[in-house]
Amino acid sequence: MLLAVSGGFRVTVGGLRLSARSPLPAALAALAALASWYFFARRSNSVSPDLDAAWRLLDRRSPAITVSIAIASGAVAALFATFAAAGADASGYVSEAKLFTEGRLVYLDTLASIVGGWQTGLTSPLGWRPGALEGLQSPTYPPGLPLLMAIPHWAGGAVAAGWVVAVSAAIAVWSTGMIARRLAGGVAAIVGALVLAVLPVFIFQSVQPMSDVPVTAAWMVCWLLVVSRGDKPSGGDKPSGGDKPLGLSFAAGVASAIAVLIRPNLAPLAIVPLVLVSTRVRHAIAFAVPVALAGLALLWLQWRWYGSPLRSGYGAVDELFAFANIRPNAQFYWRTLVATAPILVLAPIGAWLTRRDRRAWALATFAAFVVAAYLVYAVFDDWSYVRFLLPALAIGSLFIGVVVARMVAGLPASARAAVTLAVGLAIAAAGLANARVLDAFALKDQHRRIVQLGRHLGASIPADAVIVSGEQSGSMRYYTSRPIVRWDAASPEDLLRALGALQTAKRPVWFVLDAWELEPFRAKFASVPQAALDWPPAVSAGTTHRTSAWQLSDRERFMRGENVVTERLP
Repeated sequence: MLLAVSGGFRVTVGGLRLSARSPLPAALAALAALASWYFFARRSNSVSPDLDAAWRLLDRRSPAITVSIAIASGAVAALFATFAAAGADASGYVSEAKLFTEGRLVYLDTLASIVGGWQTGLTSPLGWRPGALEGLQSPTYPPGLPLLMAIPHWAGGAVAAGWVVAVSAAIAVWSTGMIARRLAGGVAAIVGALVLAVLPVFIFQSVQPMSDVPVTAAWMVCWLLVVSRGDKPSGGDKPSGGDKPLGLSFAAGVASAIAVLIRPNLAPLAIVPLVLVSTRVRHAIAFAVPVALAGLALLWLQWRWYGSPLRSGYGAVDELFAFANIRPNAQFYWRTLVATAPILVLAPIGAWLTRRDRRAWALATFAAFVVAAYLVYAVFDDWSYVRFLLPALAIGSLFIGVVVARMVAGLPASARAAVTLAVGLAIAAAGLANARVLDAFALKDQHRRIVQLGRHLGASIPADAVIVSGEQSGSMRYYTSRPIVRWDAASPEDLLRALGALQTAKRPVWFVLDAWELEPFRAKFASVPQAALDWPPAVSAGTTHRTSAWQLSDRERFMRGENVVTERLP
């Protein structure tokens, strides 16, 4: 599994270089250990007793093993975390958290009065949009994750904020395993937790400061509390007593409220766990109150930010949802899941095996509603957008645990531990290998350039400088605290007018673009000489992915024949 994650490693011990690139030696060593045990166990007639003891230990220690898998998942998320406010989503969440730590709800935009374009979002970086009033900018993203990040960000900036996602990964994995244990016992818990922990999209999102893993954690905690209300689980835990179930209903409502604040479009789905807890009115009220308060807070914020409580930062409902999206989305999600996590195809079997359990039906219904909500959502073609379905995929993972548990239960006792171990290793190896192929473990290196370049510019360019950027517009404003002009929101006339206004105001201008943006940028602004970027960049950062910064004043020097040296950041 280490080789699957890292792609191999090389160390030097006492002048001796040790390296491992292939899993074959590790597999051979494991087979040798197995053969050794079998030889000695057979000589002492203890093969079956040893296997029986291993099975009993595995089942008895399933909660501890589930916790270990969760801790490992969180550790991998932290070890490979980008901790970078890179791109639109990550910079949007982290910069919104920074806004909250400053005690503000909106960003004061002073540049719009100079270059214009307030209504078009010319001066609003990605992750932000023009506010309800001129001169103000509002966050694009819902407040849930930024609120969770606010205190950590106040204490330690983007790095501390990123730990919220790593911790959420561990919580999501643990909750998924414990729900599976309630439904089908210890093996289901171990396998369910493992399946989620090694899903390529789960790993990919757990290393970035984005909302998909935290919202999954919130929903799974909600469901764990709901299915634990006074019910005796399969694992032999003691049932809840006294007033504890009412407290669990309230806690489940709080977890659901957090999920609603993180991902508001799934708010109507809170009705599913509410139905499960509503055997008594007081339980339903205890669950519903925090969810209702979260909904009211969200409506108030949307009114303040976007001028209407029914309008989100992504736009109006009719702009985002359409029945015409169902077919292409269904094809995309099916194709992507089969390619990246084919084991999830077995999840409906687990739902069928537990069809007589009311809790399982509620979980399956919730997962189906999550999928339905995103079938009508906007269409995307990048594999990582299957992240929208992560709450449903977590439920699918626990149903895989149910399938394996039922399968193992039908085997002789002496074979159960070995089969469980083999299945677990196969699931882990396949998931981690796929995640590595999909660059889940490479994002840290790829995004490091954004932090390096942003901090370098923040420390070196004049305080009144303006940055023209696109993909990294939110990142550059976060790291440099300099105002932004969005090239992708500008027409050639807009950019020419903006550059002229900035020149009149004697504001230094910098261009910051990712390597892939160069060609479309030059094509779009071919009629704007200042945007030709036909001189060397002042600074460039990155290895496999590069981001560069051009200083506009260098163009005149370069045209006069002077040398412009590019500083390469490590």
